[in-house]
Amino acid sequence: MNTESNLQEAVSGVLRQLRKNWNRMDLKAMAELWDTSDPEPFYLPEEVEQPLRDWEAIHDYWDMTMKMIPRLEMRIWNVQAVPLSKDLAWVSWQFHWDAVAEGYEKPVGADNRAVALFRKLNEGWRICRYVEAPLAPILYMRKLYENSVEADFS
Repeated sequence: MNTESNLQEAVSGVLRQLRKNWNRMDLKAMAELWDTSDPEPFYLPEEVEQPLRDWEAIHDYWDMTMKMIPRLEMRIWNVQAVPLSKDLAWVSWQFHWDAVAEGYEKPVGADNRAVALFRKLNEGWRICRYVEAPLAPILYMRKLYENSVEADFS
């Protein structure tokens, strides 16, 4: 097996655990997927205006999320890993999330994309920089219109 396929499988394993943590709403376990020795983490979830750049802010975000979203499920696909060096990799993927959220009468969900910089540690590959990249509103609207067509229309 070559280095790139090993990398692909390793980061896919981290993302499978990320999915499990979100689906269990075990956000405390999220830190285990990160390089927590990094003094300057970078985390930009789609619903936050400015990046979270320290561990206190990231943990506060996870705590707030657990309070506001009692149930969330996610699926991940199209994982692509590109080695940058022997201990750094650029990883992109797509995901869909569904959630029961405070303030909403019905469950909500969306498709999204993410990119992250992964660092290889003794424990394995860990996230050190993470950005969610939602679709532009025009793309969401097009998908809404496409998904509103009756199944028997041709």
